[in-house]
Amino acid sequence: MNLRNSDTDETRETASTAPAAGERTPVKDRSARWDHVLTLLASTKRLSVAEVARELGVSESTVRRDFMEMERAQLARRTHGGIVAVDVAYSLATVPRSADESSSQRERVADKAAAMVEPGQIIGFNGGRTTTATARRAVARPDIDSRDGSPGLTVVCAALNIATEAVLRPSVRTVVLGGVAEPYSFELTGPLATATMRDLWLDTMFVGTVGLDLSAGLTCNSDAEAGVTRIMIGHSRRVVGVATADKLGHRALAGICPVSVLTDLVIAGPVPEDLRAHLEETSVRLHEV
Repeated sequence: MNLRNSDTDETRETASTAPAAGERTPVKDRSARWDHVLTLLASTKRLSVAEVARELGVSESTVRRDFMEMERAQLARRTHGGIVAVDVAYSLATVPRSADESSSQRERVADKAAAMVEPGQIIGFNGGRTTTATARRAVARPDIDSRDGSPGLTVVCAALNIATEAVLRPSVRTVVLGGVAEPYSFELTGPLATATMRDLWLDTMFVGTVGLDLSAGLTCNSDAEAGVTRIMIGHSRRVVGVATADKLGHRALAGICPVSVLTDLVIAGPVPEDLRAHLEETSVRLHEV
C-alpha cells in the first residue's frame, strides 16, 4: 500500500487549513495520521470523520480519503460518517502513541523495510513499535497474494501483537512461537520459544531495538527476549535492523547482536559519521529515510 499518494493535494489542503493561534497544529504526514487513528480506534472502537478532523487539525476530505485507504488495507471498516475497528484488535494494550516526529520517523522506516519483502518469503519479527509497523505494512501489500495453494507470505512472530496483524490476512501464513509472553513488549520467551525457533528458517529477519550503540550493538530491556531474537537472527539469510534516531547512542540491558551482524540497517534521522563509517567497513547496507 502506498501512503504517499496525493501529496500535492494534502499540502494544498493543510496549507489552506493552517491553524489560528491556540488551535492544534495539523498532522500533515499521512503515516503519522494513520498511527494516531489506529491508536484511538484500539480504545474507542469507533471514530467519526468530524472528530478525527478536529483531533488532527486536517480537513474532513483528508480524513475520508484516509478512511477509504485504511479500509482498502483492511485496517478498519468504514461506516456512514466514520470507521469502526474490526473484530480482532490491531494492537494489544500499549502505551498511547502520539503523532509526533518519532512516530513519523517510525512509519518512514516501516515503509522502507516493508518494501524489502518479496512475495512468498518467510519473514520474522521481534517485538517493538517499529517492527509492528513494518509487519502491518508488509502483510497489507497488495502484491502479497496466495497462489497455487501456497501462502503469499509466511510471518514468524515472536510477539503476540504482531501475530494479530498477520493472522487477519487470508493470504498470510502466521507462525507464532510458543513460550511466556512478556507484559510490556508482548514478546514470547523461554525454552518453548527457543525450541520452536530452532526448527524454523527465515529468508529475512526484521530486528527492532531499544538501543543502537557501536560498542554494545543492538540492545533491548530483556535478556530472555534477546535470546530468542538471536536465534531468529542466526536462522535468517538476511537481517534487517530498523531504528529511529532516538535509539542511536543508547544502551539497554541486554545485547541482541553486534551492528556488523546486520545485512541492512534502515534508519530515520541523522546518521553519525562513526556509525556510517562502521557500516561501510562491515558491509552493512544503510538505508536512510
